[in-house]
Amino acid sequence: MKPQLLSLTFAALAAIFTFTPTILPAQDNKDEAAEEEAAPDKEETERKLKEWKEKAKEDEKQANETIRKMLKVFKPLAGEWTGTEKVEHRDEALKALDKEWKDTWKGFYTVDNRYFEMTGQTEGEEPTSYRWVCTWDVREEAYKAWYFGETSQTLYTGELSGDGKHVIWTVENEANESQTKFSMIPDGDRVKCSGTDRVNGQIWSRQTSSYTRKKVEL
Repeated sequence: MKPQLLSLTFAALAAIFTFTPTILPAQDNKDEAAEEEAAPDKEETERKLKEWKEKAKEDEKQANETIRKMLKVFKPLAGEWTGTEKVEHRDEALKALDKEWKDTWKGFYTVDNRYFEMTGQTEGEEPTSYRWVCTWDVREEAYKAWYFGETSQTLYTGELSGDGKHVIWTVENEANESQTKFSMIPDGDRVKCSGTDRVNGQIWSRQTSSYTRKKVEL
């Protein structure tokens, strides 16, 4: 190798060893900065979690207040009641299915006034016990009621009447194109109920009932 080339080689090596230490630390610093930036901020995470919990708690509080407000419509139904219920069919051929029976039930609030329940017992040919559980669905903005009988259970959807004094309940069965609709209308110490069962849009039967509040014995 010629002296000039040898000098150039030493110069190149010197340049490499001179600049390499300054390049590598810079890259390392860059990687460390990227890792620090990508790493979650513990304090920020805890702050967001706290905010989420506080919002969830506030949303739940507001929802419960709305439920209690909407369930005030059932207040006149609180207490013990006794009366009769009747089902009458429209067609003469079905009149043999008409029925009338006695019914005793109690209405009361549960779960911090966020549910209104009615538990009862009927008397007659087919006596049965039952329970209604009513509430307000905040998300759907509608009343919901679950009826639990000894042999069946049904979910009803309700809406306030035009005067805001009672709820109109409806349940529909798309399979047989039937619809049941009824209302419980309180008036002091009396409650009157009326409703219809429809099939294919035509009235199949009518429901009527009347109840009197039981007097408290001292």
